[in-house]
Amino acid sequence: MKKVYFLSGFPRSGNTIISNILNQNKDMAVSGHSSLVNCFFNLEQVKNTCTYDNFKDEKSIENIKKNLVHNYYNDWSQKYIIDRGEWGTPYNYSVMEKYCPNEFKIIFLLRNPIDIIKSYVKLCNDYPDFYINHQYNELDKTSLHRTELEEKIELITKKGDLVDWSFTAYNFIKDKQNVHFVKYEDFIEDPKKILNGIYDFLDIPKFNHSFDIKDQFSINGIKYNDDVLGAPMHTLHTGKIKSSNYPDIELPKHTLEKYKGILNVKNISY
Repeated sequence: MKKVYFLSGFPRSGNTIISNILNQNKDMAVSGHSSLVNCFFNLEQVKNTCTYDNFKDEKSIENIKKNLVHNYYNDWSQKYIIDRGEWGTPYNYSVMEKYCPNEFKIIFLLRNPIDIIKSYVKLCNDYPDFYINHQYNELDKTSLHRTELEEKIELITKKGDLVDWSFTAYNFIKDKQNVHFVKYEDFIEDPKKILNGIYDFLDIPKFNHSFDIKDQFSINGIKYNDDVLGAPMHTLHTGKIKSSNYPDIELPKHTLEKYKGILNVKNISY
């Protein structure tokens, strides 16, 4: 029977490239950003309907939840599935803690928050159709009192969106025993060591991976469609693995001060 594990963490922190490399192993399948989280959430929302209030068949809904992970990946033939999603938030974590069909384990990717924000800013600068630019263009400019850069950083990090969620999730799970943290900087420096650590954490046989990237991310014939985002957020640089730095992007001092301490805890250092 296949086992299902989970990949989560900060955006722009190596999710796609690590997934792409792991998928070289024919026994393993790391998903793209999956909809499994939303399936559980939307199923729970059924309980807020008039139909459910009129006929509360809780057991039947519970039966769906118990089999949801298995059914979601029923047609995936690999032995080990790694679902990429927002599994670090308190609600999502509690859901999978209850319904994971095997031992619940999360790989959680980390990166310096300043570099994450700079990465988003670079996408704003390079791709006019990037969704952050669209959000900025929809703002009433007569009501703004900050610079364009400051407003876009506010959109990138706004409460409830992916960047903010990932910081919240980290604070919730940073002391959990079933979480394996991977720093982007460590992966760039020694990708083989980091992948071996992932295999050890999942307790599955190691695989001799290549770290010369030749192909874009794809699994079971499914690829990302970044047209919906307005920028190639999941496009990989081919060739040898290298770090993406942004020396030409200067962030406001208050942004640097606000986010420099996000990972200032004992098991992470910058």
